[in-house]
Amino acid sequence: MSFRASDVVMTEKIDNSKINAAVRAAKEFIYDDFTVGIGTGSTVKYFIQALSELVNKDELDILCIPSSLESQIELAKVGLPTGSLIEESELDIYVDGADIITKDFVLIKGGGGALTMEKIMARASQEFIVIADHSKFPLELNSFPVPIEVLPQTINTIIKPIFDLGGDFKLRYGTGKIGPVISDNGNVIGDVHFKDAYDPRMMEKQLTLIPGVVENGIFPDDADRIIIGHSTSSDIVFTRSEKGES
Repeated sequence: MSFRASDVVMTEKIDNSKINAAVRAAKEFIYDDFTVGIGTGSTVKYFIQALSELVNKDELDILCIPSSLESQIELAKVGLPTGSLIEESELDIYVDGADIITKDFVLIKGGGGALTMEKIMARASQEFIVIADHSKFPLELNSFPVPIEVLPQTINTIIKPIFDLGGDFKLRYGTGKIGPVISDNGNVIGDVHFKDAYDPRMMEKQLTLIPGVVENGIFPDDADRIIIGHSTSSDIVFTRSEKGES
């Protein structure tokens, strides 16, 4: 397989955008004695690195609560202390990425399969900061399927209720294993594709009411601050208290 130079340049720009968003979140919003919720995904990996550098430079005393095994491993690599929601039920801040962000600041999350813990942690935190590269904002709601976590025994029973809501449920299959993607909680991950427009606040509730659906990846009003990275800068495009002022 060959790669065009333009593809390499685009990848570098996206990576730089992720780094700029991650670094801004770490430098401006992490303080000493914070309990920090850590999301999951490629942008969060850059945040973990930036957080590690900040902690070492300023000698901060923080505790990190990872949302997934992947993030726990990344935190261990850089030597940051970790805990769990069992010991720390309230977070000072939660930092995570998003698969898409709409112009109304609705998030779709769960592309990495950690949506249940991500939603729990977002709503257990005093402030939820979203970090994303510029390719994620703004996008139409239907441009990305809604990830859902499902009890394995209910895979067949959820199909019709989801269809009645206008969605088409598909099991998610990963690489390197046979069978569907399994979450850290031992459940099945799938994706719901919607052709028509839908109300994200209503749909979030309706999907979760289906017996067997553990959680879904619609985050309609959860973000307190959204940082969008660009190749050489970053913008705060949404702050809840300031109604979107940077």
